[in-house]
Amino acid sequence: MKVSALSLGQNLRLRENQIFLVLVIMIGILSGLAAVLFTLAIKGTTYLLFGISPSAVRFLIVPTVVSFVAGFLLKRYFSEARGSGVPQTEAAYHLQDGYVPGRVAFGKFVTGVMCIGCGHSMGREGPSVQIAAGMASAIGRWFRLSPARARSLVPVAAAAALAGAFNTPVAAVLFALEEIIGDMNAPLIGSAVVASVSAVIVERSVLGNSPVFHVPQYKLVNPAELIAYLLLGVIGGVVSLAFCKGLLRARKLFLQMPPRTRLFQPAAGGLIIGAILIFFPQVMGVGYEIVNQALNSGLLLKTMLVLCVVKLIATIVSYSSGNAGGIFSPTLYLGAMAGGAVGMIVHKLALFPAGDPGAYALVGMGAVFAGIIRAPMTSVFMIFELTQDYQVFVPLMVANMISFAISRQFQPVPLYRALLEQDHVHLPGAAARAATPSRRALEIMTSDFTMITPNTSVANAADAVAATTAKCFLVGDDGTVSGLVTRERIDQELQSNRADERIQDLVISEFGHVHPDHSLEVVIERLGKSPGLLPVVSRSNSQHVVGVITPQSLAQFVQNNWEKQ
Repeated sequence: MKVSALSLGQNLRLRENQIFLVLVIMIGILSGLAAVLFTLAIKGTTYLLFGISPSAVRFLIVPTVVSFVAGFLLKRYFSEARGSGVPQTEAAYHLQDGYVPGRVAFGKFVTGVMCIGCGHSMGREGPSVQIAAGMASAIGRWFRLSPARARSLVPVAAAAALAGAFNTPVAAVLFALEEIIGDMNAPLIGSAVVASVSAVIVERSVLGNSPVFHVPQYKLVNPAELIAYLLLGVIGGVVSLAFCKGLLRARKLFLQMPPRTRLFQPAAGGLIIGAILIFFPQVMGVGYEIVNQALNSGLLLKTMLVLCVVKLIATIVSYSSGNAGGIFSPTLYLGAMAGGAVGMIVHKLALFPAGDPGAYALVGMGAVFAGIIRAPMTSVFMIFELTQDYQVFVPLMVANMISFAISRQFQPVPLYRALLEQDHVHLPGAAARAATPSRRALEIMTSDFTMITPNTSVANAADAVAATTAKCFLVGDDGTVSGLVTRERIDQELQSNRADERIQDLVISEFGHVHPDHSLEVVIERLGKSPGLLPVVSRSNSQHVVGVITPQSLAQFVQNNWEKQ
């Protein structure tokens, strides 16, 4: 009986692995098809809306009207489809066991085609990732896979979608490992490779074997050029910082507007983009045609400098106003313009023989991508796949590492994570994922806490907390925290005859917190900096309190663990 049971278990595992492999191939094919259809739909929509030679009036009206319709759909039906799609896919993988609602994939396809097709300066790769993740999640549910198996399909689909959209399968796999999973040693690498290859086969079968960019032969003419590439890395880092900080600040302004304006924000962005397109139609949409011109030295120095600045502004406006589209393509556009400009300057002023400006545009693409997206390995192999030339590695790594270091120094939180944090979503870091289950904040916290509503008077608050011995209390409504207030501050207000003051005027709005999966070490560090109360908040909504940690609850946890030992 033991032998037969063992044999049955092995057969079941073998069958499950075979089914999973079939699903991986299926997802690769479907993701490739979705990426191709998304690309063709954007091109067709752009042609339908603008024609061959659009007038200034059409440039102004089309983005505004179409963005308003897209804004209505995003506000009413597809709120999760705003923005890039990559951060949302990361959140689904890390926080929701890979669950992506089916409507998200459909909504992202429709609104992405509308927003990018009507001229917004946004990319197609990010939306393709979220569309594929939505399909993979649905397939996992249809086949009733285990939560772990269903979750693993999300990064596999992300790799396949990027491979199908950009025709770089190796870089797509690295992006899934480096960005979506956050672990270059993840065991899903084999599945991601299979799915990416399947997607590329589909993409090349439909669109042909033509590369996304027509890249000239790269050549390092003189070793002294490495100094110029080092300078290009510095400029790439500056451009990356300008983009990241500008985007986060602009998006924060839009998020701080009253909720009722969410319907009109995409249209406001569309109106600004329309005005920009009247003078600079080159920044419309994905913009790979212009990138190709820079790679082949087809643009003037002044043109590249101007387009770099205008594209940066246009992308910030398009994204921060809540339209659906990614930042992958604009990142490459900015890098090509900045790198091409540096190449032309070096070519004219250098005292040593210099390579073609197109080579600098190529390296600039990688440098700015590394600075903005923070995926340096993906950047290196992406450019290598475009050139198929090992000579590009050294200058590319020099520029990439300099840009990456500058961006990380002055913008510590990567852009995709910062965008999620603006939406009160916090992904677990490596330390949280490695924490011992029995020593996490979840095991230390207590659910017995007092929350005072912001409109409560000081007198009523004092009565409410009189029976407790706590020194600090949460302020908020329905489990949503807005700040902390100390017993000492309440007593001071009573002694100053300000009993009618509202608690909301006394709150500490800037306070530390932890998530349920944070380690004991993090809890101790942050509790020591707190006023005596450390809220434990959900990662999917950092304003939602699931418990609190106090010096007493920490001491009780330590005592219980000591007794067990």
